[in-house]
Amino acid sequence: MKEKFKSFVKANPRLINYVKDNNVSWQNLYEIYSLYGEDPNIWNKYLNSKSSLIDDLLNIIKGVNLENVRKTTEGIQKVISIIQGLDESKPMEEYQKKEEYIDIDD
Repeated sequence: MKEKFKSFVKANPRLINYVKDNNVSWQNLYEIYSLYGEDPNIWNKYLNSKSSLIDDLLNIIKGVNLENVRKTTEGIQKVISIIQGLDESKPMEEYQKKEEYIDIDD
């Protein structure tokens, strides 16, 4: 039973946040797991909380490499400048229409 519980926690890392935030103890979670198993109706309370979603968002933000964001932003700005420069460039010279070819054999 303990191994199944460990696997369940690994599959649902938001439960770790509950324990870290002192919202619940590992013993309490294990007792709930022993009684109800992996019933989603029971675990939704723990897995879909706003605090867990915020923690997940903060973890994503922590993993962002700001140097890569800066380089990407600079690249996008250069592309925009090039496109704007094309719009402001001199218009192409008008096509000079040549005189019509007249077939003298007609």
